[in-house]
Amino acid sequence: MTIAIFLLALGATARITRFINADYLARHLRAGIIRRLGPDHDVAYGITCAWCLSVWVAGGVMTLAWFYGEHPGFIIPAATLTASYLVGLAASILDTAEEMD
Repeated sequence: MTIAIFLLALGATARITRFINADYLARHLRAGIIRRLGPDHDVAYGITCAWCLSVWVAGGVMTLAWFYGEHPGFIIPAATLTASYLVGLAASILDTAEEMD
């Protein structure tokens, strides 16, 4: 695995984790799991804990990167997810800087 593929996989892992764990669009998924399993269930806790969830997401993404990292079917979605994460991160930093002015 090259460093570029590793960094794309890392960015994709961060974005997928953030989407499941905190994104507004995934709120119904989180609520449905918590409602079905209960708030004390390990899976319900796992999707609300970014550290817990990222281990499982990273396991899947890094496995895909290891076997299919050079394939455009991995590179294009991973690059898109990484760009999405970086733009969101930059936007939140810039919004915070504007609020301080």
